Amino acid sequence: MSNISKEEILEKIGKINLNSEESIFSTQLIEDILIKDGHVQISILANNDNHQILDKVGKKIAIHLKKDERLLSVTPVLTNEVKESKQNKQNKKDDINIEGVKSIIAIASGKGGVGKSTLAVNLAHTFKEKGLKVGLLDADIHGPSIPHMLNLNGKPEINEKRKIIPFEYKGIKVMSIGFLLEEDQPVVWRGPMVHSAIKQMAQDTFWEEIDLLIVDMPPGTGDAQITVSQNLPLNGAIIISTPQPVALNDAKKAIGMFGKVNVEIIGIVENMSYFILPDGQKEDIFGKDGGKNMAEELDLHFLGSIPLDKEIRINSDKGDPSKLKEEYFNKVADKLSDVVDFL
Repeated sequence: MSNISKEEILEKIGKINLNSEESIFSTQLIEDILIKDGHVQISILANNDNHQILDKVGKKIAIHLKKDERLLSVTPVLTNEVKESKQNKQNKKDDINIEGVKSIIAIASGKGGVGKSTLAVNLAHTFKEKGLKVGLLDADIHGPSIPHMLNLNGKPEINEKRKIIPFEYKGIKVMSIGFLLEEDQPVVWRGPMVHSAIKQMAQDTFWEEIDLLIVDMPPGTGDAQITVSQNLPLNGAIIISTPQPVALNDAKKAIGMFGKVNVEIIGIVENMSYFILPDGQKEDIFGKDGGKNMAEELDLHFLGSIPLDKEIRINSDKGDPSKLKEEYFNKVADKLSDVVDFL
């Protein structure tokens, strides 16, 4: 496939017929054009006065450019912050639909390195083993780890409907920004680009028919987290944390963020709860019952504890969670199924 240049894209955009209302648009409003392996993102500068019109123009640009067979996807993004009423935001969220996906759960925490990806991967495998059709979306744009943890690599293909065909791990459908980048390539993107990437991976992936989509969230409470919360019809979020206070404090911030965007907290999982010594004794390296106590304090379901087990780390590094013999994640999945009505 030959590459297309920014100059060619601008020339094509300049030839699009616009109506009188849309004539406020010009190519001078295009702030940036990103091209990667046939995927194009066009950033259009907008404000509160013209964003609705420019949104229509952006959709028209996407339709026009997609006629070029060299382009696999075209995503227009309005790059200036546009303030919307709460009612408009709620109406948009109600209209969101990811074709073929029945339920969506986000795995989140306010802090990195506490086990979000480990929980997401192992829960996906556990529910698949229980007979559900499962998808896994890696929304950690700046640090995607799902491809490594499932030993998946390569570039995704596009089907006849121009939908991204997800990778598969033992029947689990998997999509990650990591499939579109080189392994060591950093993602140096601003908020609108992150927003676009997450939304496109969710909505433009051919999930077929799945019962559950598990979203591995990035750490923190910024643009990426808000994008997932406001642009995906989440059934709820699971918060994971280690027992230590510094991690619990950040977990509480994540809980607060979900509250502001009206996403239900399904429950809390405590990771690295204890370490089993050679003599069988348990060592509470990061403290004891921090996650359980936080769940009680906030009147949330406690979904279970996962210890520091070397086998979890080894299987993650080898990219095969199916080798884990212990049933830590089965217990979490069983508890989760007990407290929700969509599984």
